[in-house]
Amino acid sequence: MITRKRFLLLGSLSIVSTLIPCFLFSNTTLQSNPETLTLLKNARKYRKQGKLKLAQTTYQEVLVIDPTEVRAYNGIRKILLSKKNKEYEVIQLYQQALIHLPNNLRIKRSLYNEYFKAALGNRKVLNKINISGRMLTYVKGKYEEIIETYPEKKNLQKQLEKLEKYIQLNVDNTNPHNNISLKLYRKEQRKKHKRRFDGLSAQKTTLMLTELEAKPVSDDRAQHIREMARVNIKALRSEKRYSEAFNASEIFLTTNNAIDPYFIKQFRDLAKQLNEYERLLTFEIKNHTSKTTFWSAISLFDAYFRKAEVQNQSPSSVMDILLQFMTEKADDPNQQFEIATRKIKIELLKNNLSQAKENIINQCGEMMGISASHYIDRMNIIVAKYYKKTGNNYDKNNVINIAVNPRSFIGNNDEIKNSLALMNMERSYENPIHIQNLQKKIASL
Repeated sequence: MITRKRFLLLGSLSIVSTLIPCFLFSNTTLQSNPETLTLLKNARKYRKQGKLKLAQTTYQEVLVIDPTEVRAYNGIRKILLSKKNKEYEVIQLYQQALIHLPNNLRIKRSLYNEYFKAALGNRKVLNKINISGRMLTYVKGKYEEIIETYPEKKNLQKQLEKLEKYIQLNVDNTNPHNNISLKLYRKEQRKKHKRRFDGLSAQKTTLMLTELEAKPVSDDRAQHIREMARVNIKALRSEKRYSEAFNASEIFLTTNNAIDPYFIKQFRDLAKQLNEYERLLTFEIKNHTSKTTFWSAISLFDAYFRKAEVQNQSPSSVMDILLQFMTEKADDPNQQFEIATRKIKIELLKNNLSQAKENIINQCGEMMGISASHYIDRMNIIVAKYYKKTGNNYDKNNVINIAVNPRSFIGNNDEIKNSLALMNMERSYENPIHIQNLQKKIASL
């Protein structure tokens, strides 16, 4: 609740002329107040909604209650930086805070971080700061002072090492765009950052993920949870704990983000690997019900198809309905290709070999003249499956020869071979990996 005294204090603020009013830094220590957390949440909400003046006033009210509340300073900082050319005002904000909170570690780090950023190229701001000498050296000295007080804080040591490296690379006295050594250093740091979880066991990553999820919810933490969930699944898969990885992907989709592409792919791949078709179908039905798009129908069709194929069952009548839905939704050649290939697959599943043969010949004719190896090889695989279905292993294995040397098969008495050769005539051979992958897939049938 805002008292009359506090109202008068807030009314005296001038957002334009001052950043933080002087009374916020009086020597009187205010007792902590349960209102603070609510005010911080409200201020953050206002800031997200673009109500910046209201957000700043709310942050200032927090500082009336508790002038040591760093989150309020950081909130004001974000408001200032949402506008152009406010970097120096942010520095003034933290300078004034540090005068009255000289032992506050977070304030010190925030201020020195702003100095650091100014030293890396913001000459206008750097010239306004009343500090003589090289700024990076000054900041380095300040971090050394902090580390003497907090030797146990490893992140401070890492920041000091970064400062020393930047001084060595002369980052503040050269154009960073032309500093080759800096570019190489940053590239190596990005690689290290990506590899920072390499080697962690599944047990360790599961524990780290559990600890993260137990903390209060925030947007920043949600990103960390996603990253750790990815690391956890990767670790589980590397240890061949596929069922646990499958469960972990499903839990993430259920509790965090049901449309995250990475976890959807993990869930689908692992469901097929583990033959968890009922759970896959449950997911795809829900997905298609909510999206009702061409591609959601494709995914649901494929789930029904894979289950019927693996379990040697007749195709579900739902698959025909989905094909009709896809036909109505299709609006480009790639989508027409997806439909055509699935029509062939469903005929093979039904054991309608004559209709499958007719569809294959028609589709090969549609694809004559294209060079995209990806689409061509998908048809090559379907033809190999057709020959396998007919019990003709020789012609199944011969598909790779047609792909490699299509000219020698043109005019073949086998109508499918001739059509397949014509389709492969203009294929691209620039990347040999396509032929290698085709050979592996045919051998695995």
